[in-house]
Amino acid sequence: MLILKNRLKARSADEGRARNQRLDYQPPAKPGWVPTPVPISWKNTRQQPTASPIPEVDLVENCQDLQESLLALTGKYSLDSFTIATSDGLVFASSGSDTAQDDAAKYCRKYDIRESAGVALFSMSHKGSELTGIIRSTGIITGEIQKHIESDTKDILNRWI
Repeated sequence: MLILKNRLKARSADEGRARNQRLDYQPPAKPGWVPTPVPISWKNTRQQPTASPIPEVDLVENCQDLQESLLALTGKYSLDSFTIATSDGLVFASSGSDTAQDDAAKYCRKYDIRESAGVALFSMSHKGSELTGIIRSTGIITGEIQKHIESDTKDILNRWI
């Protein structure tokens, strides 16, 4: 048994040595380039632009009516205008934009919703009525900001309607 173990060790040692040796027709190995780690302070630490934090604005308590709350909403999120439309194309509430009636007529139809540049839409239900929120902004409205606007809109509607 011991002799068998010794022979297996010798054979595996010979095979390992043969694997490490290069064949005669192969050129010698060239030393490769190894990248040197760069300290963090040397790296370009340019920050990616981040969205500015959403300010804490009370949209219900400090406002006297629905339109004033919607104006506070447009100020909070730096929107150009905000309109709430009914499913039949009528203006339910607006921040006072000149395009509120046109927006309500154009974007309220569920089967024909086509967002255009500078316009974001969301639908919601309030007390059994299907409503469409129409956001006009020259800035970028991310999905997260749109969810915050939708939540704030629900709070405003629950307070005033």
